Amino acid sequence: MVKHWRVDREEKYEIVEKWFLKDLEMIDGKEADTDNPYFDMHFHKVYNMEAYSCASKYTFARTLSKLNAMYLKKDFKIVNFDDTYLNDDSIWSSSNRDFVVVMKVCFYAFSLLCLSLCRL
Repeated sequence: MVKHWRVDREEKYEIVEKWFLKDLEMIDGKEADTDNPYFDMHFHKVYNMEAYSCASKYTFARTLSKLNAMYLKKDFKIVNFDDTYLNDDSIWSSSNRDFVVVMKVCFYAFSLLCLSLCRL
């Protein structure tokens, strides 16, 4: 866990606490249906956490899941998260065609536009 603060124009970071992925038992997103940045990490004790945004909470959960799959292959639970957003590939197959899909399409369209306008 990192503490962040600003001193004038400079940003400071301090490592406050460290945990090992192998000790993580569960990540609880608390509410899968609402847009909230709060979640719990269950180690030998439960830590209440707040992410910068709901999107960063999901990014953090995806990152931990991928790290676990690559290195530990341990079974830990990710609960109270919307599965559609936990899997990168499943966003494209989402049945509700929500905002995230539209944003990805706009990003790719904008990238193509920029590339077509660049002089080589």
